[in-house]
Amino acid sequence: MYNLCIIGSSDIVSKHLTAASNNGFKLYAITSLKHNSRNARNLKRKFKIKKFFPGWKDCIKECSKIKNISFLVAPRIEDTIKVLNYISDLNKPIIVEKPISNDPKKLKKIKNKKFFVGYNRIFYKSVNYIKKKYLDKKSSCVLNILCPEKNKKSFITNSCHIISILIYLFGDLNVKIIKKSKRIILCVLKNKNVNINLSVVFNAPTNFKIDFFIGNTHLKLSPIEELTEYKGLKKIRKKNLNLYKPVLSKSINDYDINLKPGFNSQYKLFKKFCQRKTKKIPNSYDFAEKVLKTCEKIAK
Repeated sequence: MYNLCIIGSSDIVSKHLTAASNNGFKLYAITSLKHNSRNARNLKRKFKIKKFFPGWKDCIKECSKIKNISFLVAPRIEDTIKVLNYISDLNKPIIVEKPISNDPKKLKKIKNKKFFVGYNRIFYKSVNYIKKKYLDKKSSCVLNILCPEKNKKSFITNSCHIISILIYLFGDLNVKIIKKSKRIILCVLKNKNVNINLSVVFNAPTNFKIDFFIGNTHLKLSPIEELTEYKGLKKIRKKNLNLYKPVLSKSINDYDINLKPGFNSQYKLFKKFCQRKTKKIPNSYDFAEKVLKTCEKIAK
C-alpha cells in the first residue's frame, strides 16, 4: 500500500482523495501553502487523514522519511512549481494537478520532470473508445470544437482539458489563428491526419462540444462526459416532407456518482507508476508542456 502526502486544500483536492482512497492509497498527511489552513484541517477530518501539518515544508520533511510515500501536489497554480522543486530531490512518486503553470517558460524552472500530471479527461472511456476504434488506424478526420470560456486566462487553465484530449488523440498540432477579438478566437489546428476547427467564444451560454467526422461516422462529445456515435441517416416521412435523422449506434457516459470522471482510471495508472510497474505514461511532463504551449499559442 502506498501512503499519500497531500499538499494543497482546494476544491479539486477532495476529488483526488476520493479516487486515491478508492485505489488503495493510505491518506497519510495533509498540509497547505497557507499556514495552519482551515480547509486542510477540514479535509483531514472528512477523509480521516492521519496527520495534519500547519507548515508545508515541515510536512514534506516528515513524510519523506515514510516508507512507500507518494505526493499529491495541488496548491494554487502560482505555487505549484515551488513545491515541485522543493521535493524534486526526494525521488518519490508525484501526481500534480494540471496545468502546473499558466506560463510555458516557467516549466523550464522545474528541476525534476519525472512526475504524473492530472489530465483526467484523457482517461475517459469515451476518449479511449475513439482512440482505439478510429484513430489507431490513422484515419483522416475533421473536427469542429466549441469552447465557451470566460476569458483568455481561463482558456489556459480550463480549456487545457480540451487541448489535452486533442494532443492525446492526435499528437503534435500546428496552430493557425484565423481571427481573434474580445469576443472570439477562431483557429485551425492540424497535422497530416486531422483538421480541427476550434472556436473559443467568451461568455457563451452553451456546453463544450467536440464533433468528429470520420467517414460516414459522426462522434459527438457534448458535454465532454457524454459520447454519442451516429452512423448514416434514416429517412423519415413527415407531412409530405422527407426528413433525415442521424442513426444512433452507440453512446458512452463517463459520469460517476461517487468519483470525478476519469479520476479512478487516472489513479489506477498512478498506482502502477508508484509501484514502478509502468514507466511510460500518457500524462507526463512532456505531454503537459505540449498542452500548455498549444494553449498559449491560441490564447496569448
